[in-house]
Amino acid sequence: MAKVTCPHCGASVDSSRTVCPNCRMVFTKKRSLTPYLIIAGLIIVIAVILAIVLLLPSPAPAPLTVGPPSVAVKPAAEDGPSPPCTIAITGRKNPPASIQLQVMTTTCYAGDITELRVSVNGQEKGTLGSTVGASGTFSGTSGSNNVVVAAKFSNGAESVVFQNAAL
Repeated sequence: MAKVTCPHCGASVDSSRTVCPNCRMVFTKKRSLTPYLIIAGLIIVIAVILAIVLLLPSPAPAPLTVGPPSVAVKPAAEDGPSPPCTIAITGRKNPPASIQLQVMTTTCYAGDITELRVSVNGQEKGTLGSTVGASGTFSGTSGSNNVVVAAKFSNGAESVVFQNAAL
């Protein structure tokens, strides 16, 4: 049998024994650190993945651009004025009930747009600035919201420049 030395009294003891016959010291087996290292490694990997997911910006929805007006804000004569420029607005929902709108791009010059009116579920909620980067937060409901942004142009034209029934 293999012999070990008692760390307390220095006596030679069989490796199969758990108590030194000379000084009665109880031998404890060293525990392996492997399970603890594996658990620590998994925790670190999960923390890194969570940090990456939480720090990445969420993809912005594609902006909608104005083409021919799909919904007229007020009835226009057949030969009424058409919008002189285009504007792209993006929208997203901030749970539980806020809606964030932002002007992404525009071909309009200063003064081309006189007003961008925001309606949520058929109710007027205010106006949005007309310059690129202008944004606003508007109240809605916790469910789906029908959001409409209507533009008034300096030439008298009016058109819907953003409409989303699922925000």
